[in-house]
Parts: sequence; structure tokens; C-alpha cells
Amino acid sequence: MSESFSKRDSVCLKGIAILIMMFHHCYRSKDRFEDYVVDFRPFDMEFVVDVSDYFKICVSIFAFITGYGLYLSARNRCKDVASTERWIYERLIKTLSGFWFVYALVFVVTQIYAGYPVEIYFGQGGIRGVIYALIDFLGLANLLESPTLVGTWWYMSAAVIYIVLYPVFVKWTQKLGYTTLFMAIAFLPRCVSGNIYPGGMAVYTFLFPLLLGMLFSQYDVFSKLYALKISENKTLDFCVQFLVYHVLLIGSVVLWVRFPRYVAWEYHAGLAPLIFICYCKKYLVRMPGIRDFLFFCGKHSMNIFLVHSFIRYVFFEEFTYSFKYFCLIVVVLFTISMGISILIELLKKWTNYDGFVNVVCEKIRS
Repeated sequence: MSESFSKRDSVCLKGIAILIMMFHHCYRSKDRFEDYVVDFRPFDMEFVVDVSDYFKICVSIFAFITGYGLYLSARNRCKDVASTERWIYERLIKTLSGFWFVYALVFVVTQIYAGYPVEIYFGQGGIRGVIYALIDFLGLANLLESPTLVGTWWYMSAAVIYIVLYPVFVKWTQKLGYTTLFMAIAFLPRCVSGNIYPGGMAVYTFLFPLLLGMLFSQYDVFSKLYALKISENKTLDFCVQFLVYHVLLIGSVVLWVRFPRYVAWEYHAGLAPLIFICYCKKYLVRMPGIRDFLFFCGKHSMNIFLVHSFIRYVFFEEFTYSFKYFCLIVVVLFTISMGISILIELLKKWTNYDGFVNVVCEKIRS
């Protein structure tokens, strides 16, 4: 099996990210479930909360994959200003097209079910409401601090900004290298505002994993990393590497729990997720059966990300937590979200939505 980070690997990693996101959103803090009876056996509640908080790395995983993919997409296309502009427009369309389809469905369904969009957008008048809805539709609600149908959609702002900023990052790294860019990102919030931690939903926070993804893609770091041999003896090499990877993974979780984000946000957003990603690439995405399941989850990760909070939090929170056992709660939430995603994909196929998007992208490219 190739040691490079293939497209299938990235989809599998998205599958892992969406699964741990479920646990993170359900149990990352006690206030999420304190009104319900939840059985955490065989674990202690505090342990599950700590691990679920660690699963915040799901955001960094998506950012890393974005950075990795952007480099591969742009390396042979962004040769001048005109080609770079065309690439940006195409990437924005491809990235937002899946969101737009779900947004339209959510808007219609939740309006019919509970008048939800009107409640969210139009509290300050009709014109302002239309503007708010348009901003949310473009994925910019978090960036512009305007109302959104659900808070977890904040990452759409990050997805848009990362595409727009990518050519700037490339120019910087070509002239000054990655080290200076990492240093600038680390010191900027400290110098400008004195605020060490940009925030858990800040686009800025996840520039670190985005750039790590670009770096790993540009220098094919995975291939180089896994080409390293500790011993010529295959059994000894496997055992030592197995031990090293597991120690690093466990150690990264312990450090995550012991050091708050506002003390070492670069570690929480960058290094800790990178260790987890390398571990998953080395072991989890190789396992037969599990690999296929993760790939299936990854193909639906976008839709699941967009719809699951409406079930868990907005409309059916009591139903979600009524299943008592902490793993069963996540299984039910995931299963319902996956079912909705499958229906969404069937509707896309029936309307030939993806075909239409591809035609638009071809027009932009030409």
C-alpha cells in the first residue's frame, strides 16, 4: 500500500473526524447533557468529557485536509493572476455547492416545521433578514458575526477564507519559508491584542493545521515519514514504531487535558491534531473493513456536519439524549444524520445537481 496521503486516505480521515465530532458535540462539557440521565459505563463521566473535549481536534483535521488538498489542486494551475482567480472561483463553487444544497433544504424544511428561518433572520426587519440569510448562504455568518441557522456552521467561514488566502500563503512560503509564517501567526494575536487564544470558533485559530496540511502536501512528508526505519529487523521495527506512535498519541491527549487552550493554542490546534492524523494514517485507515466504513462515513461527512446539530440541539435534543447510554446516543444521532445524508445525495442525483455544478466549474476553468 502506498505511504503517500491518497484521496481515499483523506476521505477516511474525514470519516474519523465526523465520528469524533459527534462525541465532541454531545459530551465536550457537562452542560450539554446535565439535564438528562446519561450512563457513561464502563468509563467515568469526567474521562468521557475530557476525551470528548480533546476531540475538538476534528476541526483541525478538516483544516489539515483542506490545506493538503488545496496545494494539490493549485500547484499546476495557479501560474499567474488570471489563472489564480479562476482557481479561487472554482474552489469556492466546489466547496460551497454542497453547503448551498443542504442550506436550501434546511431552510425550507425548518420553515415549514417551525418557522425557524424567519425567527432567526427577520427579528430586525425584512431587508435586514434577507441580508442575513444571504450572508449565511454564502458561509460568511461567523466572519461577519451575523445570525446563522445553526452555530456549527461557523466553519464555512473558515473554508471560504482559507481558499481566498491560499495564494497569499503560497507566495509567503516561497519567499520566506514556512517557519516565518508559523511564527507570524503565533505572535500576531499576542502583539495586536495581547490575547493569546484567538478562540474555539475563530478562523484564525485553525490556520496552523491548514498550513501543516500544505507543508505535508508540498514535501510529501507522509512518504518520507513512513520510509523511516528504526531497525532492519521488520518485527523489531514494527514493535518499536507501534510503541512510539501510541506513546505520542496518549501523551498528546494527556497534555491536551492538562494545558488549557488559552495557554498553548498552537499545540491544541496544530501539533496534537497532527500526531492524531499521523497515527490514523499509520494504523486506522489501513485496517480492512474499518477502512471501508471510514470511507463511507467520510463521503457523507459534509452533509452530516451540516445537519446533525439540528437533531442534537435545535429541535430534538430531548429525543437525542433519551437513549441513556453515551455510546448509544452517538450511534442514534449518527445513524439518523447518515440517513438524512443518504436522502440528500439521492435528491442531488435525481436533480443532477452535481452535474450542474461540474458544468459551472468547467465554464470557470475555461
